[in-house]
Amino acid sequence: MRIIKTSLLRLRRTPVRTILFFLLAAFATALLAVGGGLWQMCRTNMLRFESLFQTIGTVEQKPERYVRSEIWYADLEDYKVRSKAEYGEIIAPSVLDFEGAEYLKGPEKRAWYAAYLPDYEMMDAGTGVTHVMVVEASPTENAVPAGPVEMEIKSFLYTYYPYNSPKFYFCDHNNPSPEKLYADRTYIMCVSDYIPHGYPDAEGPREYIPADYPITSTQAAPEGILLPNHLSGNQIAEVTPGFYATEEGQHWQGLIRELEMGIWKSAPVTATENTDLIPAFYDGSVYIEQGREFTPEDYSEGRRVCLVNRKFARRNELKVGDSLHLPLRYANYSAPSERASWNCSLTAEGEAFSVFEEGDWEICGIYDMLPGASLKSKDYQMDQNEIIIPKSSIKNSDEDHIAAWGYMEGWNTSFEIPNGSIGHWKEQWEKQGIDGLEITFYDKGYTILEDGIRRMRKMAFILLVAGAVSTLCVLLFFCHMFITKQSRRTAIERSLGMSKGQCTWVLMSGILLIVLCGCILGSAGGYVGAVRAAGSITQVERFDRNYSSGMMYGTGEEISYILEGDWRVSAVSGAAVLAAAAGIAAAMTGRSLRKEPLALLGGRED
Repeated sequence: MRIIKTSLLRLRRTPVRTILFFLLAAFATALLAVGGGLWQMCRTNMLRFESLFQTIGTVEQKPERYVRSEIWYADLEDYKVRSKAEYGEIIAPSVLDFEGAEYLKGPEKRAWYAAYLPDYEMMDAGTGVTHVMVVEASPTENAVPAGPVEMEIKSFLYTYYPYNSPKFYFCDHNNPSPEKLYADRTYIMCVSDYIPHGYPDAEGPREYIPADYPITSTQAAPEGILLPNHLSGNQIAEVTPGFYATEEGQHWQGLIRELEMGIWKSAPVTATENTDLIPAFYDGSVYIEQGREFTPEDYSEGRRVCLVNRKFARRNELKVGDSLHLPLRYANYSAPSERASWNCSLTAEGEAFSVFEEGDWEICGIYDMLPGASLKSKDYQMDQNEIIIPKSSIKNSDEDHIAAWGYMEGWNTSFEIPNGSIGHWKEQWEKQGIDGLEITFYDKGYTILEDGIRRMRKMAFILLVAGAVSTLCVLLFFCHMFITKQSRRTAIERSLGMSKGQCTWVLMSGILLIVLCGCILGSAGGYVGAVRAAGSITQVERFDRNYSSGMMYGTGEEISYILEGDWRVSAVSGAAVLAAAAGIAAAMTGRSLRKEPLALLGGRED
C-alpha cells in the first residue's frame, strides 16, 4: 500500500498531466468501445437479417411488340378492340445458368401437373361453375347462329351437371361469319353456358357458345418445340355415318375423355426445388397452417411428401400424415395453376394424356391462402386445390407429356441469390449479352437495411482504428513522461535501498490505476455511445414484416435494427487498453531499470 501511495504522490506533483492522462485514456477506451459495439451490432443484425430475408429474382420474357386485336361480339354486332402481346421465339431457361451467378436455389421454370383425382371433391357443395357439355344436336330450323338458335339435343356425350331440357339455345358468339346450320343434319359441339344474348339490355334464355376447347393440341417437346399434329381445330363438326371411325371423330372422343378426366376432376400438382421460389410462399400470402414445410432432406432425398390446401383438405377430410395417391398425366409450363380447372389438353395424336408418374405422397403440411394477389397479379395466386411436391420426388421424365410449353413468366420462373448480391448478379448477367428478358428482384427491403449496416460497419472500422491509434499514442507518450522521464528519481530511490521490484511497482501502480479508472469511465461511455451512434447512423429505419418468411399477414410485427449494446464488448475494450498500458509500462520500466543508478545520476535526464 505504501508503494502505491508513493506512486500516486508522484502523479500528484503533475496534476494537469495526470488529469489529462486520465481523460485521454478514457477517451481512447471510449473510441474502442464504441467501435467494438458498432461492429458487434453489425454482426448481430447481419446474422438476424440473413435468417429473416431472402432475395429472389423472377424472370419474364418481354413481348417484342403489342398489336391491335379485334374480337367479334355477336350481341353487339361489332368488334371489341384489345391490345395483344406478340412474342418472338421462346427463350430457354438454360440461359440463366452462367458462371458467377451464385444461385442458392434454382433457377427453375415450374410446371404444374394434372393429377386425375375422381374420388376427391374439388368444389364445395353448391358452388356454381360454368356448365360445359359435349352434345349431338340439330337446329329446329335452318339458321345461321349469329344469334340464339334453338337446338334439339340428340344425345349427351359429356356433361358435368345434369341438363334436364331436350333443347338449348346456341350462338357462335365470337365468329363474325358463322356457318349455317341445317335442321336435317346432326352436329357435335362442345359448348358452355353464357349470359342471355344482348344482356343486360335484352331479356331471354341463357345461350350456349362454343367452349374454349377446340380439337387442337399444344403438346411440345422440351424447350418449347411444338409437336406437329393434324387436329382440325374445330369446335363444331357435322356427324355423318361412320364419323367416329374417322380421324376427326377419334379426336372428338379424345376430347370427351379429356373433359371427363380434366375439368373439375383433376388437381394441379406443382413441383418445385424449394417453396421459397414460389412467389405466393415467398411474400407470405401462403403460409403453413398445420404440419411442417419441406425439409432440405425432402428435396435432396426426393421424399414423396406434399403440401395441400386447407380447403381441399377440409373438403376431403384429409389431415397431416394421410397419404394422397397422385396419378400425374401431363405437365403445363404455360398457364398459371390458378387456371388449371379450365385447362383441357390433347396429345398431338388427339388423345387424352396417359399417366406417366403415379404413387402415394404423404401430406406433411396443410397451407392456407390469404386474400389478395401474390406480388403482382392474379396469375401469381394458387389454385384452391393445388398440391405442392418436391420436384425430386418425380422419378420419371415428363418430356413426352408436356401439354404446353410457354414463355418464362414471373409466376413460374424464379431463383434465389445471396442477400446483397443483386448488383453482382446483374453485372454477371450483362456479360451474357442476352436481350428479351426482364428480371425483377424482391428482397423485402434487405438492400435498404443493408445500406444502414454498411454505414455502421464503416463507422465502426474508423472508430476502432482511431481508438487503437489513440490508445497507443496516449500510452506511449504518458508512459514516457511518467517512467522514462523519471529515470533519475528512480536511480535515487534505488540508491537509497529500494529493490527493482519495489521500483517497478512505484513506477507502474499509479499509471495502471489511472488507466483502470479511465477504462471504466471510457467503457461505460462507449457502451452508451455505441447505441446512440447506431441510432444516428441507421436513422432507425423500419420495415413492415407482413411479407416476411414464415410470418402471417397482418401481424403488425416489424423488422428493424437491433440497437442494443453489449456490455461484454465494452469490458473487453477496457481490458485491452489496460493490458496495453501494462505491457507498455512494463517494457519502459524494464528498460529504465536495466541502467545502473550511478550511470543515471552521472548523466542528464532524457
